[in-house]
Amino acid sequence: MKKLLLILSGLICASMAEARQLYTLENGTLRAEIDLESGALVGLRSKLTGWNLLADAAVGRAFEANVKLADGRFFVVNESSQARPEVTLSDDCLTFVWKGLKVGSDQLAIDFRGRIALTDDGLVYDGSLDNASDAVVEQLAWPFVGEVTVPEDTERMLFQYFTYTKFNTEELYPREAGSGWSNLPEHAFTLVHNTKQGLYLSSMDHKLDEYIRCLYETLPVEGYAAEAGAATSKRDRGERRMMRTQLKAARMLYLQPGEERTLVPFIMAPYEGSWHKGADIYKAWRKTWFVEPHRAAWLDRVNTWQQLQINSSESRINFRFKDLKRYVDEARRYGVNAIQLTGWAYGGQDRGVPNFSVDPRLGTEKELREAIADAQKKGVNILLFTKFTWADLTADGHEKYLPHRAINAALDPYVHPGYNYNTYTQLIGVNTRRFSIHCMMDDTLRGMLHAEFQKCLDLGAAGMVYDENQHHAGAMLCFDPSHGHRVPGFNYQGADKLGREFYEMCQRSNPDFLMVGEGCYDLQSQYYGTYTRADYWHEPVLRYVDPTVPIACAVIDHNDLNHVNMCLADRYAISYEVRNFKGHLGEFPRVMAYGRKVDDLRRRYADFLWNGEFMDTLGATVSGEGIRYTVFRNTKTGKKAVVVYNVDTKRANTASVKIDGSSAQLVAVSPERPAPAKFTGEVTLGPQSAVVVMEK
Repeated sequence: MKKLLLILSGLICASMAEARQLYTLENGTLRAEIDLESGALVGLRSKLTGWNLLADAAVGRAFEANVKLADGRFFVVNESSQARPEVTLSDDCLTFVWKGLKVGSDQLAIDFRGRIALTDDGLVYDGSLDNASDAVVEQLAWPFVGEVTVPEDTERMLFQYFTYTKFNTEELYPREAGSGWSNLPEHAFTLVHNTKQGLYLSSMDHKLDEYIRCLYETLPVEGYAAEAGAATSKRDRGERRMMRTQLKAARMLYLQPGEERTLVPFIMAPYEGSWHKGADIYKAWRKTWFVEPHRAAWLDRVNTWQQLQINSSESRINFRFKDLKRYVDEARRYGVNAIQLTGWAYGGQDRGVPNFSVDPRLGTEKELREAIADAQKKGVNILLFTKFTWADLTADGHEKYLPHRAINAALDPYVHPGYNYNTYTQLIGVNTRRFSIHCMMDDTLRGMLHAEFQKCLDLGAAGMVYDENQHHAGAMLCFDPSHGHRVPGFNYQGADKLGREFYEMCQRSNPDFLMVGEGCYDLQSQYYGTYTRADYWHEPVLRYVDPTVPIACAVIDHNDLNHVNMCLADRYAISYEVRNFKGHLGEFPRVMAYGRKVDDLRRRYADFLWNGEFMDTLGATVSGEGIRYTVFRNTKTGKKAVVVYNVDTKRANTASVKIDGSSAQLVAVSPERPAPAKFTGEVTLGPQSAVVVMEK
C-alpha cells in the first residue's frame, strides 16, 4: 500500500548550501523524493532491491524545454532559470505550475503544468502545456532523471528497447556510452538494467498521441578531465565510474503559437529479475486496452510459409501468373500452407509502389485471380507482398503523391534512399530508385491508399504481407500545414489510423483476410500478424508479450537447421526462402525434410508447442555449452515443456535440463524420435539438433 510523506528536512544541497523542502512519494516498490521549490526529482530508490538510482541530489532535475523564438533565436531552458512554481499537494500526486516561462531575457506567455503521481504501477509524469506566445516549444523533457547509477555487483548495464519483434541492446556500462534513444510508443517500452534488476520506462499511450524520444546521455562528472588518460585511470573502470548517465522523456511536441497540449502519461517503475519482469509491467497495462483482432482459422493450427519472388525491381521475371500453379502444387507436396508472392504488382518488388495493379508483363488480372482461387482450393493461402509507406519517384504517375509526402521542419521533403538489387548499374547506385515518404496523417493520402488496398482484396487472396510497415525511414513528424493535421503530425499515429482502416475494410470485404507486416511493433498487433528475419540468438520479446500473435520467420540457408529449431522454440511459422526467395522448395532437401519433422512434432504436441503459453526461459533451468532453450506451459493442464537445442554446427553438446519446482516424471521427444522416452536429466544433442522435455 502506497504512502506519501511530506518531509521538511535539513538536507544541505551541495551547490546551494540551503535547506530543501522535500515531498516523498513511496509505495511497495519505489521511493521518490521531489524538491518542492524546483520540482526536481532529487531521490529515486528501488525498494525491491535497494538500488539507489539517483544518489546525488545535486544533479536532480525537473524539466528541460527547447524554445525557438519568432525571430529565430533558440534557447534551452529548465527549472533553474524559472521562478519558483506554484505547488498543489494531494494524497497521491504533486502538481507544479510554471506560469510564463522565462526564455533568455524574455518572459513568454507559456504555462507549463507538470503533474507527478504515484500509482500502484509506478511513478507517472503527465500534465499540460499552454503556449499563448509567438514562440514554438519544440521539445519538453518531462520527466528528466539527472542520474541513473550503476548498481553494485554490475558487470554490464544495458539500455534495451523492443523493436523488430526483439530487443535492440545498447551498453551503458562499462562502455563509455555517449548517447542514444528509443522511440515511444513505437518501441512499447524501454529497460535500463543489469540483467538482475532494472528500471522500466514507457509512455502509457496506445493511441500514438505523442512522439517521445526516451533519451540517455552519459556525461563526465567534475574531476573527469584531470583523471582521464592517467596511467591508472582505466583501472577498475575508473574513467567510466567518473561518468553519470541521465535519462529524459523528450517529448517532441513542436507546440505552435496559440496551441495547448495535454501530455500523455509517462511511467517509471523499478523491477527485480530478468528483462521478463520489466516486460510483465507492459503486459499488465496492455491487458487494459488490447483487443485481439479476428484472424482466419488456418492460423490456429501449425502453419508453414514460403516466400517467392515472381518479378524483381529490375524486371527479372522469374515466372508468370499462369505458372504459379506449379509452385502451389509443390508447396502442397511439402506441407506449405502459405506463399508470400513478391513482385506481383506493377513494376515488380520495390518498384512502382504504391500501385497495386497487376503487372501486365506477368499476365492478366483474371489469370492471377484464377491462380489464387486454384491455390485456395488446394489449401495454399496466397499472401500478396505490398508496400504502402512510400511512392517510387521513378514510376509513372508518382506525381499525384507528391502533395501528400511528409515534410520536415525546414519544409523539405523526406526521401528514402531506395535499394540496390540485381543489376550492376543498380548495385553501384547509378539507377537507384528513391522513394517519397508518405504523410500518413493526411486523410486524402490514406484514401488513395485505400483504393490500392482494395485491389488486393478484389483479387481474392488470403492476405497480404505489408513490407516495411514498421518504420517511416526517419520521417517521424510532418510539418506540411496543407494536410489537415496539427503541425507537426505524428506519422506513426497516421499509420495506426491506416491499419485500423485497412482492418475495417477487411471486415466488410473478407474478415479472414490476413494482414501481416514486417517486424511489427506491438501496437500494430491490433491489426497485423508479423513476418520477421531474426537471428537465432535474439530475445523473442514480441512472442513473450503476445503468445498467440502470428509470427513467421525466414529460413534462407540450405543447411540452416538452427533457424528451424528457433522457430520451434519461439512458436514461429517457418518461412522457407530458397535462393533468397527465387527458388523451388525441392532445392532445400535437408531443411525441408527436417522442417516437416519439426512441424509434425508441433502438431502432435500442440497443447504445449503451439497452443501453450510461451514463457521464454522462465520456469526451467538449462545449462550446456552452445545450448539454447525456451519453456511452454500447457494451458489445459498447467504442465510445462522445454524446447532445448544445440546451436553448434559441428560439435555435439550435452544439456542438463530441470523444470523448476516440478516433481513430475519427465519424458523427451524430438523431431526424429517423436514417441515419448524417459528423460533422466541430461541429453547429448548433435549439431543443430533439438529435443523437447515435457512433464508427463
